[in-house]
Amino acid sequence: MVKAMGFVQLLNVLVETVNSKEGESEDLAKGEEEFLKGNILCDEGRYEEAVVQYQASIKLGLEDDKLVHNNMGVAYDSLGHHEKALDNYRAAIKLDPNYEVAWYNMGNAFSYLHEYTKAIRCYDKALHLNPGYRMAEYDKGLALAQLGKARKALDTYEDILKKYPDDHIAWYRKGILLEEIGRFLEATEAYRRATKIRPNFLDAWNGMGNALYAMESYEQAIDSYDKAIDVDPENEEAWNNKGFTYFMLGIYDEALSCYDKALEINPGYKHGWYNKGYTFHGMDRLEEAIGCYERALEIDNEDEVLWNNLGNALYNLGRYEESLPYFFEAIEVNPDYEIAWNNIGNALDKMGRHEESIQFHDRSLEIKPDFDYALYAKGHALANLGRPEEGLELINESLELNPNYDHSWFAKAETFEIMGKIEEARDALNNSLILNPGFEEAWVFRGELMAEMGNYEEAQICLSEALRCLDFILMMSPGNIHAQYEKGDLLIKLGRYKDAVACFDAIVDTDAEQEDAWVKRADALSNSGKHTEAVNSLNEAIDNGLQSWKVWFAYGRSQHLAGDLENALEAFDKAYSMDDEAEILIEKSKVLYEQKKYGQAVSTVDKVLDSDKNAHLVKANCLRELGKHKEALACYKDVVSNGSVEDLGWFGMALTYSRMGKHRDSLRCLDMAIAVNDSCGEYWYEKGRALLKLKNPAKALRYFEVALEIDPDFEEASKEIRRLRSRSEGSTK
Repeated sequence: MVKAMGFVQLLNVLVETVNSKEGESEDLAKGEEEFLKGNILCDEGRYEEAVVQYQASIKLGLEDDKLVHNNMGVAYDSLGHHEKALDNYRAAIKLDPNYEVAWYNMGNAFSYLHEYTKAIRCYDKALHLNPGYRMAEYDKGLALAQLGKARKALDTYEDILKKYPDDHIAWYRKGILLEEIGRFLEATEAYRRATKIRPNFLDAWNGMGNALYAMESYEQAIDSYDKAIDVDPENEEAWNNKGFTYFMLGIYDEALSCYDKALEINPGYKHGWYNKGYTFHGMDRLEEAIGCYERALEIDNEDEVLWNNLGNALYNLGRYEESLPYFFEAIEVNPDYEIAWNNIGNALDKMGRHEESIQFHDRSLEIKPDFDYALYAKGHALANLGRPEEGLELINESLELNPNYDHSWFAKAETFEIMGKIEEARDALNNSLILNPGFEEAWVFRGELMAEMGNYEEAQICLSEALRCLDFILMMSPGNIHAQYEKGDLLIKLGRYKDAVACFDAIVDTDAEQEDAWVKRADALSNSGKHTEAVNSLNEAIDNGLQSWKVWFAYGRSQHLAGDLENALEAFDKAYSMDDEAEILIEKSKVLYEQKKYGQAVSTVDKVLDSDKNAHLVKANCLRELGKHKEALACYKDVVSNGSVEDLGWFGMALTYSRMGKHRDSLRCLDMAIAVNDSCGEYWYEKGRALLKLKNPAKALRYFEVALEIDPDFEEASKEIRRLRSRSEGSTK
């Protein structure tokens, strides 16, 4: 669709009609001057300033000039203010009902508003007044196509071309129409005819490139854009289109070079900044993508896709809280933009705010009921809210619509895992990884499932594959802090603590205010047994001004592991004064337990019993040490029923029964603990002790041996084995 009138045509009309009559007032002369200034500003694309000049000319006496109203309408159309444009075209037509240019422009304004039936009436009126008005014929054809009347639209162009077979504009417009209705091959032929008639027809070469791009004939599309560039080396659109085609071919350096050329020609070219950002986004160079999106938004802050993509880049960096305002900006611009509504829900899901996320997924689905991304996302949120059956139903619906989306299969795997269906979860993950072998999160999850199924060798292979994926991301985007965090976490899982520390060091070296990196660095040091170094590392973070509850909480844990219980308690108190997180009080109660301050530990943990399942275990252990065995057993039963640390609940119950002298009950509980987790040497050791108390040393010896086999450094088990074997040899002699 041509933007209202071409300005060359516009200015020719204006020159023809600005008549200064002798004796006109000074104001009228000034009005004509303002009018001409407005035309020049329009020609330069400075539409807002042009409107001001036109308004000034009306105030100075040109209120009855149809051209002023028409041209102000053109300026408003160019600004996207189509209703205001219509008011001006109506004013022009009221002054001269036979003014075909205003009828034509009114048709364009209706087309911009997607009111194509009204647009066609206007084009017909313009053609009635001027049967040779080809621009009106061209745009009538496009409006017919938008109404689904493709045959009529094509007939319009065929009629023009029968009369004017060498009309390069008609061939070009026919190409646009054929593109609109998805007939790309025929569109390329129409563009080819246009360029044959007019070899230097820039728009036709660009159009041919676009049609070839739509057919995924990317190399040929680049050839067409090159022809456009040969015609006009300063055409930013051709450079931009060529760049995006290189992006689709995966030739990112060439793509970026083309965008840079487009932006060198026109630094205010929004599409160049957007596509450069999108290419960086695709390369996982997310910080650079953000910079480009921000530049594009400086040019046009009414683009919902730009706001959404900026939010998405932050989301992909793991900066979920920061991403939210940008998604909200997107729906402020376009309240029916379902992608942004869904992305708000996704960010909230990542932050663990599943209940809150549902309303945003629902709004997205109100706008587009078959939006597969929103269906799977809502399903995933429901699964995390303890409603996995409902969630699975939505995820399956999503996969029926789009079976090739890796994240939907991943969500299905997570839902199956919540339901305890481990094999089904593994199979869903396999599908996710077939679709996207570089999906590091899926490799990590698969590794966890393999470990749960007892296949530790396969689990290690999966984690190593995840590490390879992250290394590739970091090779492509060295500044990707989110990937650096994921790599550090993965190295901790693999037991490569020294490498994990180096990973978090790299983050801190880049940005010393990344408090999560300091916390995770301390965790890696603690896991490698370097508790004093962990404490010193967090001291450095605190000295640098990082004093959030997370840092103080990590400091307390490190002090606890280093054996400084008093400083640990002080740190936990400081953390809790900043944020009443349940885990702070649980860790504090563990320190009090070690100090044998069991009563204080119970009082502390009682504050968070309703908000953290693990609190019941700490309380039960304290009650056991206080000799309150019945209360302890009741608490352990709560632990077992909530399923979070079921084996520890059974084990604690076994120790309590042992203290009560009920060794058979203790043995029964130990069997339950081992059924849940048979790789803990301590459970086998206590089973051996229970059998000794039940006068069964032969069986006891066997279980002590299992304990030592699991943990070769288990000194107590080793002592019992030596003692029992010695006694057995003595009685034989």
